[in-house]
Amino acid sequence: MTVTLERVEKELNVPRDLLLRDGMKRYLEFELRRLEIDAAEIRRKYGVKSFDDLWGKLESGKVSEAECFDDLTRLEYLETRAEKVVKLLEDISR
Repeated sequence: MTVTLERVEKELNVPRDLLLRDGMKRYLEFELRRLEIDAAEIRRKYGVKSFDDLWGKLESGKVSEAECFDDLTRLEYLETRAEKVVKLLEDISR
């Protein structure tokens, strides 16, 4: 038997808007944790605290573009997505 929003709403007598809001909040919290873990691995690898720090290492020649390009691109994506998730969490909590 498939569990649907309608079924949970009916069987547990929980309002749909509460289910949706809480479900989205839990998903966003999970996504933020995943993003932070992935970003932390890259930061730890290069001994930096952010994309900007890694970019600075690249510009100063402490790391080569060939050595860090994929990680630099990935870190920028992870940090940008995490910012969006944080904003959504703030909005959902209002």
